[in-house]
Amino acid sequence: MPRLAKRNALVIGGAVGIGRAVALAFGREGANVVVADRSHEAECLAVATQIASGGVGALSIACDVTVESDVASAVETTIARYGSIDILVNNAGIGQPPGDFTALDWTDWQKLIEVNLRGAAFGLRHGLPPMLERGYGRVINTASQLAHKPAVGAAVYSATKAAVVALTVAVAHEVAAKGVLVNCVCPGPTDTATWRASDPEWRHWKQEQLPIRRIARPEEIASSYVFLASEEASFMVGQSISPNGGDVSW
Repeated sequence: MPRLAKRNALVIGGAVGIGRAVALAFGREGANVVVADRSHEAECLAVATQIASGGVGALSIACDVTVESDVASAVETTIARYGSIDILVNNAGIGQPPGDFTALDWTDWQKLIEVNLRGAAFGLRHGLPPMLERGYGRVINTASQLAHKPAVGAAVYSATKAAVVALTVAVAHEVAAKGVLVNCVCPGPTDTATWRASDPEWRHWKQEQLPIRRIARPEEIASSYVFLASEEASFMVGQSISPNGGDVSW
């Protein structure tokens, strides 16, 4: 039997990149999936259509994680459509504009916090109550390897992702005894649009610096989410899973 059969999942930030791979992987494992994203209507619909072709339920919706009512509506839509929300992935995120920390515009700082941190907090705030009411749930937040290995030129991004890890741990300890498990994934360099848009010389350096000598495919990262969403992860509480090719090891 598929590992997520009869489960209902909401993937926020599920239209492209890692989120897309996660949504598709959930569908292959038997879950009904609501794919939520902002400014990616066509991609969101395409992902839902592909999931539905596998014989499970799928729906695409718009969701801006900086708007709390959008996040609340995404949770409500999932429950209305499928009867419950069993799995929530808070994956929406943005990168840091290039440049030194001292040159960073405070508006960019605020936007990073609003999307990367507050967006995840809104997901937790509205996704947890129905899970706690049923005594079951899996929440997976997307952090980054930079939460554990902050990088020059990405100070604020690193700080927001470290905050996501801390938020994950604190909330996980609060709700674990009530049947809801909260964990996070800290991906390393992955073949996404953000990676491809970065400086080619830096990309080459980074790839050669990794012990595995290559970056990840989104599907390789998605397997960590499937594990955390499944019953195989029933003893995982407040953990950071780090698929990063050896860039951060402990």
